Amino acid sequence: MTYLPKEYELTNVKKYTNDVKLFKVKCNKNPEPGQFIEVSIPGIGECPLASCSYNPEYVELLTRNAGNVTSAMFNSLSKSSLFIRGPYGKGFPVEELKNKNLILIAGGTGIAPITSLINYIEKNRKDFKKIIIYFGFRDEKNILLKDKISKWNKKFKVHICLSDDPNNKNYESGFINELMKKHKPETKNSVFLLCGPEIMMDVATKHLNKCKITNNRIYWSLERRMECGFGSCGRCQLQDMYVCKDGPIFRYDKIKSRLDNENSAHKK
Repeated sequence: MTYLPKEYELTNVKKYTNDVKLFKVKCNKNPEPGQFIEVSIPGIGECPLASCSYNPEYVELLTRNAGNVTSAMFNSLSKSSLFIRGPYGKGFPVEELKNKNLILIAGGTGIAPITSLINYIEKNRKDFKKIIIYFGFRDEKNILLKDKISKWNKKFKVHICLSDDPNNKNYESGFINELMKKHKPETKNSVFLLCGPEIMMDVATKHLNKCKITNNRIYWSLERRMECGFGSCGRCQLQDMYVCKDGPIFRYDKIKSRLDNENSAHKK
């Protein structure tokens, strides 16, 4: 495990919305799908970011401007540099997913870790069966990675819904659980992989449970605040687990009781 950051060249910055950009860094770390790295800027700080790629020559970071480090990144130009350490955490269990139908479900910037998995699938397509993708965004202007989605749509079955744009004629309106009701996913020999806000994943999971999908066939990518990357600071602790070390990808039956206990404690 790498604890010291190294300097890498930022080769490209692409703007998707006013507060979301894609940063491409020349880097040979190649995180496994679902893992994250720690990105730092000297004098500013450090933050964890999910990998949005699977490539031995570069790493892409889909980043929302939401803090000191990401704000500084947004002012960065190509040919500048970022400091990176990692990768950290447990990603998607790709060996266990082989020979299965994969149902990928993501909302907002939760598309980032799903993208790393899609990149992996593209390079190992023969190892997997059907690929069905559900994406949810607020409105059309907030659809992220639209250029990549266009390419995926030619290879896989992709469904997109917009929650706050009911009159849009290009995409379906509603939430992801409603999208799955309309376009039913393959359920036999399928595994469901979810990334995005916890409330979105919770609603989608409840829908899947109603469709008789058991929790051991559902995986969540938790987006909780991580700090150190190796379970030392305790910022991302989930009872006896640490999101940065034991996750961020969890099989849902392994964390459901912990999440339920935590939610019960918050309500008291």
